[in-house]
Amino acid sequence: MHPAGVATSLLAILAANGTAVLDCVCTHVQRRYDHYGYVGQLIYGTYCREFRQFDVSLKCETLQQPSIAVKALLRVLPSWTLGQQRLGFGECVDALAAIRGLTNDTAEPQFSRDLWCFIADDCIDSCSVPGLNGTDWNVETLGTDHLREPVLSQLLHAVRRITKAIKTRRRCAEGHQWNFLHQYVNKTEFQAEVPLYLEHLSSYTRDAVQLLSLGVTRLSQLFIPLAFKLMDKQTNDHQLQGWINNMEHLRDMLDTQLWGWVQDMEHISEQMANYKVEEDVDKPGMYIIRLPLLNDRLLFYHGKYLSFRDEFTAQCKEQQPEASVMFGLADALYGFYRRFWFDELQRFLPYYEHPFSLNYPQRHYARHIDIIGEEWQLEDKSNATISVDAGCLELLVNAVDHPTCPLEDLPPETIDQREQCRVQLWNDLVQGSTYVPETNRRRANVSLCLLAWMTAKSSGICQHVPFSMILSVHDARCVFDSPNDPSCPKSNTTDAICSVSRAILLLKCRDSSSHTSFAVCGASMDHRGWYSPTRGKDWERNMQPKEILLSYKHDVNNGTLK
Repeated sequence: MHPAGVATSLLAILAANGTAVLDCVCTHVQRRYDHYGYVGQLIYGTYCREFRQFDVSLKCETLQQPSIAVKALLRVLPSWTLGQQRLGFGECVDALAAIRGLTNDTAEPQFSRDLWCFIADDCIDSCSVPGLNGTDWNVETLGTDHLREPVLSQLLHAVRRITKAIKTRRRCAEGHQWNFLHQYVNKTEFQAEVPLYLEHLSSYTRDAVQLLSLGVTRLSQLFIPLAFKLMDKQTNDHQLQGWINNMEHLRDMLDTQLWGWVQDMEHISEQMANYKVEEDVDKPGMYIIRLPLLNDRLLFYHGKYLSFRDEFTAQCKEQQPEASVMFGLADALYGFYRRFWFDELQRFLPYYEHPFSLNYPQRHYARHIDIIGEEWQLEDKSNATISVDAGCLELLVNAVDHPTCPLEDLPPETIDQREQCRVQLWNDLVQGSTYVPETNRRRANVSLCLLAWMTAKSSGICQHVPFSMILSVHDARCVFDSPNDPSCPKSNTTDAICSVSRAILLLKCRDSSSHTSFAVCGASMDHRGWYSPTRGKDWERNMQPKEILLSYKHDVNNGTLK
Protein backbone atom coordinates (compact mmCIF):
# COMPACT_ATOMS: atom_id res chain seq x y z
CA MET A 1 0.00 0.00 0.00
CA HIS A 2 3.02 2.32 -0.31
CA PRO A 3 2.87 5.13 -2.91
CA ALA A 4 5.09 4.89 -5.94
CA GLY A 5 5.53 8.67 -6.09
CA VAL A 6 8.09 8.87 -3.28
CA ALA A 7 11.66 8.75 -4.63
CA THR A 8 12.77 5.10 -4.87
CA SER A 9 15.80 5.26 -2.57
CA LEU A 10 13.88 6.93 0.22
CA LEU A 11 10.83 4.71 -0.27
CA ALA A 12 12.92 1.60 0.24
CA ILE A 13 14.16 2.88 3.59
CA LEU A 14 10.69 3.98 4.66
CA ALA A 15 9.17 0.65 3.67
CA ALA A 16 11.71 -1.22 5.78
CA ASN A 17 11.48 0.94 8.90
CA GLY A 18 8.18 2.82 8.79
CA THR A 19 7.73 6.23 10.36
CA ALA A 20 10.69 5.74 12.73
CA VAL A 21 12.87 6.92 9.82
CA LEU A 22 10.88 10.12 9.54
CA ASP A 23 11.14 10.70 13.29
CA CYS A 24 14.91 10.41 13.06
CA VAL A 25 15.01 12.76 10.07
CA CYS A 26 13.00 15.37 11.98
CA THR A 27 15.57 15.49 14.76
CA HIS A 28 18.49 16.04 12.39
CA VAL A 29 16.76 18.46 10.04
CA GLN A 30 15.65 20.59 12.98
CA ARG A 31 19.27 20.92 14.08
CA ARG A 32 20.68 21.70 10.60
CA TYR A 33 17.69 22.87 8.58
CA ASP A 34 19.58 24.19 5.54
CA HIS A 35 21.98 21.25 5.40
CA TYR A 36 19.42 18.71 4.12
CA GLY A 37 18.12 20.70 1.19
CA TYR A 38 14.73 20.79 -0.47
CA VAL A 39 13.52 17.30 0.44
CA GLY A 40 14.64 17.50 4.05
CA GLN A 41 12.85 20.81 4.45
CA LEU A 42 9.78 19.42 2.66
CA ILE A 43 9.65 16.46 5.05
CA TYR A 44 10.04 18.82 7.99
CA GLY A 45 7.18 21.03 6.81
CA THR A 46 4.96 18.12 5.78
CA TYR A 47 5.50 15.80 8.72
CA CYS A 48 7.65 17.13 11.58
CA ARG A 49 5.89 20.44 12.11
CA GLU A 50 2.48 18.74 12.26
CA PHE A 51 3.34 16.93 15.48
CA ARG A 52 5.25 19.47 17.55
CA GLN A 53 2.34 20.94 19.47
CA PHE A 54 -1.35 20.22 20.05
CA ASP A 55 -4.14 22.64 20.92
CA VAL A 56 -6.69 20.84 23.04
CA SER A 57 -10.15 22.02 24.05
CA LEU A 58 -11.77 20.37 27.05
CA LYS A 59 -13.98 21.12 30.01
CA CYS A 60 -12.09 23.57 32.24
CA GLU A 61 -12.14 21.26 35.26
CA THR A 62 -10.45 18.55 33.17
CA LEU A 63 -7.56 20.83 32.22
CA GLN A 64 -6.82 22.00 35.73
CA GLN A 65 -3.14 21.65 36.51
CA PRO A 66 -1.72 19.63 38.07
CA SER A 67 -4.00 16.67 37.40
CA ILE A 68 -3.79 13.04 36.37
CA ALA A 69 -5.87 13.88 33.30
CA VAL A 70 -3.36 16.44 32.02
CA LYS A 71 -0.45 14.07 32.71
CA ALA A 72 -2.24 11.36 30.71
CA LEU A 73 -2.74 13.66 27.72
CA LEU A 74 0.92 14.64 27.77
CA ARG A 75 1.85 10.95 27.66
CA VAL A 76 -0.33 10.08 24.66
CA LEU A 77 0.63 13.07 22.48
CA PRO A 78 2.41 11.90 19.32
CA SER A 79 5.89 13.22 18.67
CA TRP A 80 8.77 12.47 16.34
CA THR A 81 11.32 12.95 19.16
CA LEU A 82 9.79 9.97 20.92
CA GLY A 83 9.57 7.78 17.82
CA GLN A 84 13.12 8.34 16.61
CA GLN A 85 14.50 6.51 19.64
CA ARG A 86 13.15 3.27 18.19
CA LEU A 87 15.47 3.30 15.14
CA GLY A 88 19.05 2.10 14.85
CA PHE A 89 21.84 4.53 13.91
CA GLY A 90 22.57 2.87 10.56
CA GLU A 91 19.05 3.20 9.17
CA CYS A 92 18.97 6.84 10.21
CA VAL A 93 22.26 7.58 8.41
CA ASP A 94 20.99 5.85 5.24
CA ALA A 95 17.78 7.89 5.28
CA LEU A 96 19.63 11.16 5.74
CA ALA A 97 22.00 10.30 2.89
CA ALA A 98 19.08 9.48 0.59
CA ILE A 99 17.40 12.77 1.44
CA ARG A 100 20.54 14.83 0.81
CA GLY A 101 20.86 13.18 -2.60
CA LEU A 102 17.43 14.39 -3.73
CA THR A 103 16.71 17.84 -5.15
CA ASN A 104 13.55 19.64 -6.07
CA ASP A 105 14.09 18.29 -9.59
CA THR A 106 14.19 14.66 -8.50
CA ALA A 107 11.44 14.90 -5.88
CA GLU A 108 7.96 14.28 -7.22
CA PRO A 109 5.46 17.18 -7.22
CA GLN A 110 3.13 14.96 -5.20
CA PHE A 111 5.81 14.20 -2.61
CA SER A 112 3.85 15.64 0.33
CA ARG A 113 0.66 13.79 -0.57
CA ASP A 114 2.55 10.55 -1.10
CA LEU A 115 4.25 10.99 2.25
CA TRP A 116 0.92 11.51 4.02
CA CYS A 117 -0.51 8.44 2.31
CA PHE A 118 2.54 6.40 3.27
CA ILE A 119 2.27 7.27 6.97
CA ALA A 120 -1.41 6.31 7.11
CA ASP A 121 -0.97 3.12 5.08
CA ASP A 122 2.03 2.08 7.14
CA CYS A 123 -0.06 2.32 10.32
CA ILE A 124 -2.97 0.37 8.83
CA ASP A 125 -0.47 -2.36 7.98
CA SER A 126 1.48 -2.40 11.23
CA CYS A 127 -0.15 -0.48 14.11
CA SER A 128 -1.61 -3.62 15.64
CA VAL A 129 0.28 -4.89 18.67
CA PRO A 130 0.55 -8.71 18.37
CA GLY A 131 0.27 -10.63 21.60
CA LEU A 132 -1.44 -7.88 23.62
CA ASN A 133 -5.07 -8.74 22.90
CA GLY A 134 -5.18 -11.22 25.74
CA THR A 135 -3.37 -9.11 28.34
CA ASP A 136 -5.09 -9.57 31.69
CA TRP A 137 -4.40 -6.78 34.16
CA ASN A 138 -4.29 -8.32 37.60
CA VAL A 139 -2.34 -7.69 40.78
CA GLU A 140 0.73 -9.48 39.43
CA THR A 141 0.92 -8.09 35.88
CA LEU A 142 0.05 -4.56 36.94
CA GLY A 143 2.20 -4.41 40.05
CA THR A 144 5.36 -5.91 38.50
CA ASP A 145 7.48 -3.37 36.61
CA HIS A 146 9.06 -5.76 34.10
CA LEU A 147 5.63 -7.19 33.19
CA ARG A 148 3.84 -3.85 32.96
CA GLU A 149 6.33 -1.39 31.47
CA PRO A 150 7.07 -3.12 28.11
CA VAL A 151 3.35 -3.48 27.40
CA LEU A 152 2.63 0.10 28.46
CA SER A 153 5.43 1.36 26.20
CA GLN A 154 4.10 -0.56 23.19
CA LEU A 155 0.56 0.66 23.73
CA LEU A 156 1.62 4.30 24.11
CA HIS A 157 3.68 4.02 20.92
CA ALA A 158 0.69 2.49 19.11
CA VAL A 159 -1.84 5.20 20.08
CA ARG A 160 0.64 7.94 19.16
CA ARG A 161 1.20 6.41 15.73
CA ILE A 162 -2.55 6.03 15.21
CA THR A 163 -3.08 9.73 15.96
CA LYS A 164 -0.48 10.58 13.31
CA ALA A 165 -2.03 8.17 10.83
CA ILE A 166 -5.55 9.56 11.27
CA LYS A 167 -4.38 13.11 10.59
CA THR A 168 -2.27 12.14 7.59
CA ARG A 169 -4.99 9.87 6.14
CA ARG A 170 -7.27 12.86 5.90
CA ARG A 171 -4.50 14.92 4.31
CA CYS A 172 -3.83 12.08 1.88
CA ALA A 173 -7.49 12.01 0.83
CA GLU A 174 -7.59 15.78 0.37
CA GLY A 175 -4.55 15.59 -1.91
CA HIS A 176 -6.76 14.33 -4.75
CA GLN A 177 -8.18 17.16 -6.80
CA TRP A 178 -11.74 16.84 -8.11
CA ASN A 179 -12.34 19.58 -10.64
CA PHE A 180 -16.09 19.08 -10.74
CA LEU A 181 -16.35 20.15 -7.06
CA HIS A 182 -14.86 23.56 -7.75
CA GLN A 183 -15.76 24.61 -11.29
CA TYR A 184 -18.33 24.11 -13.99
CA VAL A 185 -17.77 21.08 -16.22
CA ASN A 186 -19.93 19.60 -18.91
CA LYS A 187 -22.38 16.84 -18.13
CA THR A 188 -20.27 14.05 -19.63
CA GLU A 189 -17.19 15.04 -17.64
CA PHE A 190 -19.22 15.39 -14.47
CA GLN A 191 -20.86 11.97 -14.79
CA ALA A 192 -17.50 10.36 -15.45
CA GLU A 193 -15.89 11.91 -12.37
CA VAL A 194 -18.65 11.31 -9.81
CA PRO A 195 -18.28 7.51 -9.52
CA LEU A 196 -14.53 7.97 -8.97
CA TYR A 197 -15.19 10.56 -6.29
CA LEU A 198 -17.70 8.34 -4.47
CA GLU A 199 -15.28 5.41 -4.60
CA HIS A 200 -12.62 7.72 -3.18
CA LEU A 201 -14.99 8.61 -0.34
CA SER A 202 -15.77 4.95 0.22
CA SER A 203 -12.08 4.01 0.31
CA TYR A 204 -11.36 6.82 2.75
CA THR A 205 -14.13 5.76 5.13
CA ARG A 206 -13.03 2.12 5.02
CA ASP A 207 -9.52 3.18 6.04
CA ALA A 208 -11.03 5.51 8.65
CA VAL A 209 -12.92 2.61 10.21
CA GLN A 210 -9.74 0.52 10.33
CA LEU A 211 -7.74 3.27 11.99
CA LEU A 212 -10.49 4.17 14.43
CA SER A 213 -11.04 0.53 15.38
CA LEU A 214 -7.31 0.09 15.95
CA GLY A 215 -7.23 3.23 18.05
CA VAL A 216 -10.18 2.33 20.26
CA THR A 217 -8.80 -1.18 20.79
CA ARG A 218 -5.39 0.12 21.88
CA LEU A 219 -6.84 2.90 24.02
CA SER A 220 -9.03 0.39 25.83
CA GLN A 221 -5.98 -1.78 26.53
CA LEU A 222 -3.95 1.26 27.60
CA PHE A 223 -6.47 2.72 30.03
CA ILE A 224 -5.75 0.64 33.14
CA PRO A 225 -1.91 0.44 33.02
CA LEU A 226 -1.67 4.16 32.17
CA ALA A 227 -3.92 5.06 35.11
CA PHE A 228 -1.88 2.80 37.41
CA LYS A 229 1.36 4.43 36.27
CA LEU A 230 0.12 7.98 36.70
CA MET A 231 -1.71 7.46 39.99
CA ASP A 232 1.36 5.80 41.54
CA LYS A 233 -0.58 3.14 43.39
CA GLN A 234 0.99 2.12 46.70
CA THR A 235 -1.50 -0.37 48.11
CA ASN A 236 -1.73 -3.93 49.31
CA ASP A 237 -2.92 -6.70 47.01
CA HIS A 238 -6.50 -6.62 48.28
CA GLN A 239 -6.83 -2.85 47.76
CA LEU A 240 -5.17 -3.06 44.36
CA GLN A 241 -7.57 -5.78 43.21
CA GLY A 242 -10.51 -3.59 44.25
CA TRP A 243 -9.01 -0.68 42.32
CA ILE A 244 -8.54 -2.90 39.23
CA ASN A 245 -12.17 -4.04 39.41
CA ASN A 246 -13.35 -0.42 39.55
CA MET A 247 -11.12 0.57 36.65
CA GLU A 248 -12.42 -2.32 34.56
CA HIS A 249 -15.96 -1.03 35.06
CA LEU A 250 -14.86 2.48 34.12
CA ARG A 251 -13.03 1.19 31.06
CA ASP A 252 -16.22 -0.59 29.98
CA MET A 253 -18.17 2.66 30.42
CA LEU A 254 -15.65 4.44 28.20
CA ASP A 255 -15.74 1.61 25.66
CA THR A 256 -19.53 1.99 25.41
CA GLN A 257 -18.96 5.49 24.05
CA LEU A 258 -15.85 4.84 21.95
CA TRP A 259 -17.11 1.77 20.13
CA GLY A 260 -20.17 3.76 19.11
CA TRP A 261 -17.79 5.89 17.03
CA VAL A 262 -16.48 2.80 15.26
CA GLN A 263 -19.92 1.32 14.68
CA ASP A 264 -21.26 4.56 13.21
CA MET A 265 -18.23 5.13 10.98
CA GLU A 266 -18.63 1.56 9.74
CA HIS A 267 -22.29 2.23 8.88
CA ILE A 268 -21.25 5.39 7.03
CA SER A 269 -18.66 3.49 5.00
CA GLU A 270 -21.37 1.05 3.94
CA GLN A 271 -23.78 3.86 3.04
CA MET A 272 -21.37 5.68 0.73
CA ALA A 273 -22.44 3.40 -2.11
CA ASN A 274 -26.01 4.68 -1.68
CA TYR A 275 -25.17 8.35 -2.24
CA LYS A 276 -26.97 9.40 -5.43
CA VAL A 277 -25.93 12.12 -7.87
CA GLU A 278 -28.41 13.58 -10.31
CA GLU A 279 -28.92 16.65 -12.42
CA ASP A 280 -31.34 19.20 -11.01
CA VAL A 281 -34.39 19.02 -13.29
CA ASP A 282 -35.26 22.63 -12.54
CA LYS A 283 -31.73 23.97 -13.03
CA PRO A 284 -29.85 22.47 -15.99
CA GLY A 285 -26.13 22.32 -15.33
CA MET A 286 -26.71 22.11 -11.56
CA TYR A 287 -26.33 18.83 -9.68
CA ILE A 288 -27.62 17.31 -6.45
CA ILE A 289 -25.89 14.73 -4.28
CA ARG A 290 -28.65 12.94 -2.36
CA LEU A 291 -27.65 11.27 0.88
CA PRO A 292 -29.65 8.52 2.58
CA LEU A 293 -31.04 9.25 6.03
CA LEU A 294 -28.19 7.38 7.73
CA ASN A 295 -25.43 9.70 6.54
CA ASP A 296 -22.37 11.27 8.10
CA ARG A 297 -24.08 14.33 9.58
CA LEU A 298 -25.51 12.07 12.30
CA LEU A 299 -21.97 11.60 13.61
CA PHE A 300 -22.11 15.07 15.16
CA TYR A 301 -24.62 13.91 17.75
CA HIS A 302 -21.93 12.02 19.63
CA GLY A 303 -21.16 14.25 22.60
CA LYS A 304 -18.00 16.35 22.44
CA TYR A 305 -17.33 15.76 26.13
CA LEU A 306 -18.22 13.22 28.79
CA SER A 307 -19.51 14.14 32.24
CA PHE A 308 -18.59 11.04 34.20
CA ARG A 309 -16.93 13.05 36.96
CA ASP A 310 -19.93 15.38 37.40
CA GLU A 311 -22.51 12.63 37.25
CA PHE A 312 -20.97 9.80 39.28
CA THR A 313 -18.38 11.13 41.73
CA ALA A 314 -20.87 11.79 44.54
CA GLN A 315 -22.33 8.28 44.59
CA CYS A 316 -18.92 6.59 44.17
CA LYS A 317 -16.69 8.56 46.56
CA GLU A 318 -17.52 6.38 49.57
CA GLN A 319 -16.68 3.17 47.73
CA GLN A 320 -13.75 4.67 45.84
CA PRO A 321 -12.09 7.82 47.29
CA GLU A 322 -10.23 8.34 43.99
CA ALA A 323 -13.46 8.30 41.97
CA SER A 324 -13.16 11.95 40.91
CA VAL A 325 -9.64 11.39 39.57
CA MET A 326 -10.62 8.18 37.77
CA PHE A 327 -13.70 9.68 36.14
CA GLY A 328 -11.72 12.80 35.20
CA LEU A 329 -9.17 10.63 33.39
CA ALA A 330 -11.89 8.94 31.32
CA ASP A 331 -13.47 12.33 30.53
CA ALA A 332 -10.11 13.74 29.38
CA LEU A 333 -9.21 10.82 27.11
CA TYR A 334 -12.67 10.84 25.53
CA GLY A 335 -12.54 14.59 24.83
CA PHE A 336 -9.01 14.41 23.43
CA TYR A 337 -9.70 11.54 21.05
CA ARG A 338 -13.13 12.88 20.13
CA ARG A 339 -11.23 15.80 18.61
CA PHE A 340 -8.06 14.19 17.28
CA TRP A 341 -9.52 10.90 16.05
CA PHE A 342 -13.28 11.07 15.53
CA ASP A 343 -13.57 14.72 14.48
CA GLU A 344 -10.41 14.56 12.37
CA LEU A 345 -11.70 11.64 10.33
CA GLN A 346 -14.99 13.44 9.66
CA ARG A 347 -13.36 16.51 8.16
CA PHE A 348 -13.14 14.95 4.70
CA LEU A 349 -16.75 13.71 4.63
CA PRO A 350 -19.35 15.62 2.58
CA TYR A 351 -21.43 16.91 5.48
CA TYR A 352 -18.67 18.15 7.78
CA GLU A 353 -20.55 21.30 8.92
CA HIS A 354 -22.55 20.67 12.10
CA PRO A 355 -26.22 20.21 11.14
CA PHE A 356 -27.69 20.64 14.68
CA SER A 357 -30.86 18.87 13.54
CA LEU A 358 -32.14 16.68 10.77
CA ASN A 359 -34.13 19.64 9.47
CA TYR A 360 -30.96 21.58 8.72
CA PRO A 361 -31.22 23.21 5.26
CA GLN A 362 -29.23 21.83 2.38
CA ARG A 363 -25.54 22.65 2.28
CA HIS A 364 -24.14 24.33 -0.81
CA TYR A 365 -21.07 22.23 -1.56
CA ALA A 366 -19.88 24.08 -4.66
CA ARG A 367 -21.37 26.63 -7.02
CA HIS A 368 -23.12 23.94 -9.02
CA ILE A 369 -23.54 21.11 -6.46
CA ASP A 370 -25.97 20.87 -3.56
CA ILE A 371 -25.85 18.08 -0.99
CA ILE A 372 -29.29 17.21 0.35
CA GLY A 373 -29.93 14.65 3.06
CA GLU A 374 -33.05 12.59 3.53
CA GLU A 375 -35.10 13.64 6.55
CA TRP A 376 -36.69 11.52 9.22
CA GLN A 377 -40.33 12.48 8.76
CA LEU A 378 -41.54 12.74 12.32
CA GLU A 379 -43.02 15.80 13.97
CA ASP A 380 -41.94 17.31 17.26
CA LYS A 381 -42.83 14.75 19.95
CA SER A 382 -42.43 17.07 22.95
CA ASN A 383 -46.10 16.85 23.93
CA ALA A 384 -46.77 13.23 22.93
CA THR A 385 -47.79 10.72 25.60
CA ILE A 386 -47.57 6.95 25.70
CA SER A 387 -49.07 4.22 27.87
CA VAL A 388 -46.39 2.05 29.45
CA ASP A 389 -46.06 -0.62 32.10
CA ALA A 390 -46.23 1.09 35.50
CA GLY A 391 -43.68 -1.27 37.07
CA CYS A 392 -41.08 -0.32 34.47
CA LEU A 393 -41.84 3.34 34.98
CA GLU A 394 -41.26 2.95 38.71
CA LEU A 395 -37.91 1.31 37.93
CA LEU A 396 -36.93 4.29 35.76
CA VAL A 397 -37.98 6.77 38.41
CA ASN A 398 -36.02 4.90 41.08
CA ALA A 399 -32.89 4.83 38.87
CA VAL A 400 -33.08 8.61 38.50
CA ASP A 401 -33.95 9.31 42.14
CA HIS A 402 -31.46 6.85 43.63
CA PRO A 403 -28.58 6.38 41.18
CA THR A 404 -26.04 3.68 42.02
CA CYS A 405 -22.29 3.90 41.54
CA PRO A 406 -21.51 2.47 38.07
CA LEU A 407 -18.23 1.05 39.41
CA GLU A 408 -20.20 -1.48 41.47
CA ASP A 409 -21.14 -4.96 40.31
CA LEU A 410 -24.91 -4.97 39.91
CA PRO A 411 -26.72 -7.98 41.38
CA PRO A 412 -27.79 -10.47 38.68
CA GLU A 413 -31.45 -9.95 39.56
CA THR A 414 -31.07 -6.19 38.95
CA ILE A 415 -29.50 -6.80 35.55
CA ASP A 416 -32.30 -9.22 34.62
CA GLN A 417 -34.93 -6.76 35.82
CA ARG A 418 -33.48 -3.97 33.69
CA GLU A 419 -33.29 -6.16 30.59
CA GLN A 420 -36.89 -7.31 31.07
CA CYS A 421 -37.96 -3.72 31.50
CA ARG A 422 -36.21 -2.67 28.29
CA VAL A 423 -38.07 -5.40 26.41
CA GLN A 424 -41.41 -4.39 27.99
CA LEU A 425 -40.92 -0.71 27.19
CA TRP A 426 -39.99 -1.60 23.62
CA ASN A 427 -43.21 -3.60 23.28
CA ASP A 428 -45.16 -0.63 24.66
CA LEU A 429 -43.50 1.72 22.20
CA VAL A 430 -44.08 -0.54 19.21
CA GLN A 431 -47.75 -0.97 20.07
CA GLY A 432 -48.26 2.78 20.47
CA SER A 433 -50.09 4.94 22.98
CA THR A 434 -53.51 3.47 22.10
CA TYR A 435 -52.41 -0.05 23.03
CA VAL A 436 -54.78 -1.80 25.44
CA PRO A 437 -52.94 -4.65 27.20
CA GLU A 438 -54.50 -8.07 27.52
CA THR A 439 -52.89 -8.59 30.93
CA ASN A 440 -53.87 -7.01 34.21
CA ARG A 441 -50.61 -5.12 34.52
CA ARG A 442 -50.87 -1.57 35.79
CA ARG A 443 -50.41 1.08 33.12
CA ALA A 444 -49.29 4.69 33.30
CA ASN A 445 -49.43 7.53 30.80
CA VAL A 446 -46.16 9.39 30.46
CA SER A 447 -44.67 12.02 28.18
CA LEU A 448 -42.70 10.36 25.41
CA CYS A 449 -39.83 12.81 25.88
CA LEU A 450 -39.79 12.25 29.63
CA LEU A 451 -39.77 8.49 29.04
CA ALA A 452 -36.89 8.87 26.57
CA TRP A 453 -34.94 11.00 29.05
CA MET A 454 -35.37 8.55 31.93
CA THR A 455 -34.53 5.57 29.73
CA ALA A 456 -31.44 7.00 28.03
CA LYS A 457 -30.08 8.87 31.05
CA SER A 458 -26.50 7.88 31.86
CA SER A 459 -27.51 6.43 35.23
CA GLY A 460 -30.60 4.70 33.81
CA ILE A 461 -31.27 1.26 32.39
CA CYS A 462 -29.32 1.84 29.16
CA GLN A 463 -26.01 2.52 30.86
CA HIS A 464 -24.17 -0.41 29.25
CA VAL A 465 -25.80 -0.26 25.79
CA PRO A 466 -23.35 1.11 23.15
CA PHE A 467 -24.19 4.57 21.83
CA SER A 468 -24.72 4.37 18.07
CA MET A 469 -26.44 7.38 16.54
CA ILE A 470 -26.92 5.60 13.21
CA LEU A 471 -28.62 2.64 14.89
CA SER A 472 -30.72 5.01 17.03
CA VAL A 473 -32.20 6.81 14.04
CA HIS A 474 -32.66 3.54 12.15
CA ASP A 475 -34.59 1.96 15.03
CA ALA A 476 -36.65 5.09 15.66
CA ARG A 477 -37.71 5.35 12.03
CA CYS A 478 -38.69 1.70 12.15
CA VAL A 479 -41.06 2.39 15.03
CA PHE A 480 -42.66 5.56 13.72
CA ASP A 481 -42.29 5.52 9.92
CA SER A 482 -41.74 2.05 8.49
CA PRO A 483 -42.38 -0.76 11.02
CA ASN A 484 -42.74 -3.37 8.27
CA ASP A 485 -39.24 -2.82 6.92
CA PRO A 486 -37.46 -6.23 7.04
CA SER A 487 -34.33 -4.57 8.45
CA CYS A 488 -36.24 -3.34 11.50
CA PRO A 489 -35.67 -5.02 14.87
CA LYS A 490 -38.15 -7.53 16.24
CA SER A 491 -40.42 -6.58 19.09
CA ASN A 492 -38.38 -8.43 21.72
CA THR A 493 -35.05 -6.76 20.91
CA THR A 494 -33.42 -6.08 24.28
CA ASP A 495 -31.58 -2.86 23.47
CA ALA A 496 -33.89 -1.24 20.89
CA ILE A 497 -35.69 0.98 23.41
CA CYS A 498 -32.33 2.55 24.26
CA SER A 499 -31.63 3.36 20.61
CA VAL A 500 -35.07 4.86 20.04
CA SER A 501 -34.98 6.86 23.26
CA ARG A 502 -31.69 8.46 22.30
CA ALA A 503 -32.92 9.41 18.84
CA ILE A 504 -36.21 10.78 20.20
CA LEU A 505 -34.50 12.81 22.90
CA LEU A 506 -31.77 14.28 20.68
CA LEU A 507 -33.75 14.90 17.52
CA LYS A 508 -37.47 15.05 18.19
CA CYS A 509 -37.93 16.55 21.64
CA ARG A 510 -37.12 20.10 20.72
CA ASP A 511 -38.14 21.61 24.05
CA SER A 512 -36.06 19.12 25.97
CA SER A 513 -32.47 18.55 26.93
CA SER A 514 -30.74 16.35 29.48
CA HIS A 515 -27.49 18.33 29.56
CA THR A 516 -26.31 21.33 31.51
CA SER A 517 -23.97 24.15 30.51
CA PHE A 518 -20.31 23.96 31.45
CA ALA A 519 -17.10 25.90 31.00
CA VAL A 520 -14.75 24.96 28.16
CA CYS A 521 -11.08 25.94 28.14
CA GLY A 522 -8.22 25.48 25.71
CA ALA A 523 -4.56 24.68 26.19
CA SER A 524 -1.48 24.11 24.08
CA MET A 525 0.68 21.18 25.11
CA ASP A 526 3.42 18.92 23.86
CA HIS A 527 5.03 15.65 24.91
CA ARG A 528 7.88 17.37 26.78
CA GLY A 529 5.45 18.37 29.49
CA TRP A 530 4.95 21.91 28.22
CA TYR A 531 1.43 23.04 29.01
CA SER A 532 -0.07 26.49 28.55
CA PRO A 533 -3.67 27.79 28.55
CA THR A 534 -4.41 29.45 25.23
CA ARG A 535 -7.67 31.25 25.91
CA GLY A 536 -10.04 32.27 28.65
CA LYS A 537 -13.22 30.50 29.63
CA ASP A 538 -15.87 29.88 27.05
CA TRP A 539 -19.24 28.27 27.51
CA GLU A 540 -20.50 25.15 25.80
CA ARG A 541 -24.23 25.73 25.90
CA ASN A 542 -27.20 23.46 25.60
CA MET A 543 -29.47 23.42 22.61
CA GLN A 544 -32.23 24.16 25.16
CA PRO A 545 -32.33 25.94 28.55
CA LYS A 546 -31.41 24.29 31.80
CA GLU A 547 -34.95 24.82 33.16
CA ILE A 548 -36.13 21.87 31.04
CA LEU A 549 -33.95 19.54 33.08
CA LEU A 550 -35.42 20.93 36.29
CA SER A 551 -38.93 20.40 34.96
CA TYR A 552 -38.04 16.78 34.12
CA LYS A 553 -36.85 16.23 37.67
CA HIS A 554 -40.08 17.76 38.94
CA ASP A 555 -42.12 15.42 36.74
CA VAL A 556 -40.12 12.41 37.88
CA ASN A 557 -40.74 13.28 41.53
CA ASN A 558 -44.38 14.15 41.00
CA GLY A 559 -46.56 11.96 43.21
CA THR A 560 -49.18 11.40 40.52
CA LEU A 561 -46.60 10.05 38.09
CA LYS A 562 -45.24 7.68 40.71
